[in-house]
Amino acid sequence: MRTNNWISTGLALCLFSACGGEATPEPAHPEGSANKLTADHPGDPAHNLLKQSTFEDGVMLPWNTSFGNGATGSATAKDGKLCLHIEQPGVERWDAQVRHREMVVEKGHKYTLSFKAWASRPTKLTGKVGMSGPPYTDYWTRPIRLTSEPQPFAYEFDMQKDSDPTVEIAFHAGGAMVQGNGPIDVCFDDLVLSDPAFTPPPPVVKAPLPTVRVNQVGYLPNFEKFATVVSDSAAPLAWQLLDATGAKVAEGQTTPYGQDKSAGESVQLVDFGKFTTPGKGYVLDVAGAKSDPFDIDAHIYSQLKLDAFKYFYQTRSGIPIAMPFAGGEQWTRPAGHPNEKATCAPAAALKKAGWYDGGTCSYTLDVHGGWYDAGDHGKYVVNGGISVWTLLDWYERAQFMNGDKTAFADQAGLIPESGNKVPDILDEARWEIDFMLRMQATEGDKAGMVHHKIHDQGWTALATAPHEDKQERFLRPVTTAATLNLAAVAAQAARIYKPFDKAFAAQCLAAAEKAWLAAAKFPSLLAPASDSQDGGGPYDDAHLDDEFYWAASELFVTTGKPEYKKAITASPLSAKPMEDAQQTAMSWAAVDTLGRISLAVVPNSLGAAEIKAQRDLIVGLAESYLKTAQEQGYRVPLGLSKSGTYEWGSNSWVVNNALVMALAYDFNKDKRFRDGAALGMDYLLGRNAMAQSYVTGFGERALQNPHHRFWAHQANPKYPSAPPGILSGGPNSGIQDPYAQASGLAGCAPQKCFVDNIESWSTNEITINWNSPLMWVSAWLDEHGAE
Repeated sequence: MRTNNWISTGLALCLFSACGGEATPEPAHPEGSANKLTADHPGDPAHNLLKQSTFEDGVMLPWNTSFGNGATGSATAKDGKLCLHIEQPGVERWDAQVRHREMVVEKGHKYTLSFKAWASRPTKLTGKVGMSGPPYTDYWTRPIRLTSEPQPFAYEFDMQKDSDPTVEIAFHAGGAMVQGNGPIDVCFDDLVLSDPAFTPPPPVVKAPLPTVRVNQVGYLPNFEKFATVVSDSAAPLAWQLLDATGAKVAEGQTTPYGQDKSAGESVQLVDFGKFTTPGKGYVLDVAGAKSDPFDIDAHIYSQLKLDAFKYFYQTRSGIPIAMPFAGGEQWTRPAGHPNEKATCAPAAALKKAGWYDGGTCSYTLDVHGGWYDAGDHGKYVVNGGISVWTLLDWYERAQFMNGDKTAFADQAGLIPESGNKVPDILDEARWEIDFMLRMQATEGDKAGMVHHKIHDQGWTALATAPHEDKQERFLRPVTTAATLNLAAVAAQAARIYKPFDKAFAAQCLAAAEKAWLAAAKFPSLLAPASDSQDGGGPYDDAHLDDEFYWAASELFVTTGKPEYKKAITASPLSAKPMEDAQQTAMSWAAVDTLGRISLAVVPNSLGAAEIKAQRDLIVGLAESYLKTAQEQGYRVPLGLSKSGTYEWGSNSWVVNNALVMALAYDFNKDKRFRDGAALGMDYLLGRNAMAQSYVTGFGERALQNPHHRFWAHQANPKYPSAPPGILSGGPNSGIQDPYAQASGLAGCAPQKCFVDNIESWSTNEITINWNSPLMWVSAWLDEHGAE
């Protein structure tokens, strides 16, 4: 399909005012009319800005799709062409599109855009070269008519706006662009955007991943130490441990494992746990293949625990992020959404999103503060709950399990509140608790219930700092899940903050008991799964037995009241605890284990036998995670789902399972659980099928480009990269986002369903409820590192 039969269907020289201003109305003449030129005008492939043009290798990236506003579809690169399949066209033309970013268009340069295009039936589309984010200024735009036969197109334009390092070329094919009825395919080939002054750099040849996979940060001296080696050999291999000078300090034979289902590869194991000498820059050599360097040291987690904790300050809403607390000038920013007051979204918007009738409200709430939940600017009570609980649980666990009370104590300069004689971990948690309290309705028949979330009217673009977000923001309706999250967290806070602020503790307890009564009155007000198109995630959960169990547990631990004990013992979860132990028993949607941990850790009047039973359940759960790890070649404490997959946020399940094993060690001092907790961190820090450290700033192949609006250097160089100590959600067999789909991950082995790119929100987002257990486990390992 390589020809020189090119025509220019409209030589587009400055198709907008002043050559580079706002786009003017589309030309009246249709494609194929009198403005055709007979001369050949294709772009020059030798000066092509596009990183993928011919699709001969079946690779689509960096082209990917965007569907929104009801549009659905997919794209494939196959047989030397890129085809966009549109099932539903949406409303606007940009609701279904294919686009290419990762290039620079420079002021004063002349460009030629050429391509071949066709469709499964005659249709229209709009081509554009322009900004990839607000205000979405177009540098070139053109209506294009397609037939069912491939046609060549070529256009020229001058760039007279400022150079744009975040430019995109896009073809909008949604809304009224689609002609006729039913699904349609729109295909492209030979795409070139050429600039005579541009010479493409030599292709980047990625270094092959090491076949010897280790924890790239290191190992604790007296803990177990494993490496995993990719090898098809059925025979053991010789290994050597080399120090930083290259001298051999230990040796042995690998243990063949065979095919690891989660990784999709054959592996062997290196056990070098008997070597305990601290040092830096160790390397494992297995039959000539070398690992990344790593340390052996009792304090390898001392910085990670602090960086993981600092994440919460860095993601605060309503306060400037300033030095010295920000960790670097690049991470400072003005306050986002200060003095935030909001009312409920309009009834029509709620109906469109699938919310229950009667979810509107006539009042306005002051909901300033709190933490931004994830890569967007939304704030969510249901995810704030488990995140706050994890921070507060660390504090209680340190108090009652003889833990390290200094880890997040009142320190000098860690966060703005440092020095106020309150542990910093409680100061930080309170920033979110205060926000959650503000989300409680005080008026109407649902007073005491809690609003599910607050976020923008629509999704903001990548490379948008919180203070740059100018969209209108609305409350979503109250839900039973959000109400019980507040009941649980506020009850927990009431007992913890009492020595530091009695008035605040009393406020928390009053709010918790009010929420409990309101949830009992409205036990099934649910967030809809369909509310995911308008600026925020749904956080829908139709099973609330676990939320009731958690809230009752926290209220009972705090108050000792018999009605809460009755709610615990009457819960169906008392007879059927911790269902899906193979994967995890702790997530924002599975919270009964949080209540069990509080009952097992914090002194209460449940009764000695009942408290022991709770501890035994946690130990049994830890045994199951340890068994799962021991049955895998990568020793990861995470099993496959019943369908053989990893789920969204799989890394958080790994670290929460490590937390459970750490608690089991606290209860019975069985070193198997201590070492099991370390296995989880080994996986997260590089001993995995991607040889990827999933934590920013830690490891030879540390996470670089998480999905985030402000830490968006990959999308726009004027924004910073992410600070250290932040955990990616990690492998996700669902690969729901267009970038991951375009990466050729279809059919990926569960551990390999990941791409480190800012656009991959389904595999590479970061959230408060994933970083809280990272902080907890790294602090716990640091506490025990010298054992």
